[in-house]
Amino acid sequence: MIHKMYSVHDSAAAAYLPPFILPRHEMAIRTFSEAVNSPDHQFGKHPADFTLMCVGQFDDEKGTPMCAQTFENLGNGLDFI
Repeated sequence: MIHKMYSVHDSAAAAYLPPFILPRHEMAIRTFSEAVNSPDHQFGKHPADFTLMCVGQFDDEKGTPMCAQTFENLGNGLDFI
């Protein structure tokens, strides 16, 4: 099965956080939204600094990651408050 790979871009650090893998955008958005709305999470403390990006795909049968040619912006932290 082909899953999506996601990373959160931290604009304050000008860096991408380590990627995570989920089957669908909606699941990644829910996970990111929960973190953004948690006052104890770094995303919740500075939501404007973080943007959820789809950065590629992962084939769980072959074990191969595939980077996207262009990353897909799924929303900034402020969009999910």
